[in-house]
Amino acid sequence: MTTAPPGRRPRRARCGSDGAEDERIGYVFLADAVTMEDPARPLLAVDLEEEPGRTFRVPARWFPEVSANLGIANLDFADVADSADGSGAFRGRA
Repeated sequence: MTTAPPGRRPRRARCGSDGAEDERIGYVFLADAVTMEDPARPLLAVDLEEEPGRTFRVPARWFPEVSANLGIANLDFADVADSADGSGAFRGRA
């Protein structure tokens, strides 16, 4: 993990060796303690690009839909995060 001095943001993660703009990693899905303990296995989605640090949970049942829509840019991170319920979990779009 990249760290930064206090008051500065860490460098953004990039995939590939040349760091081309279209190869930036804009978000990650993490499996943490909550994921392992909750029967719905909600992954933690973290925005790295538009609103770094913004998060929401994605129960395993919704992961394929969220991942596919973000991957093809049908939705952006904020679209999905804004659709999260009161508990902070995405459970489909109304």
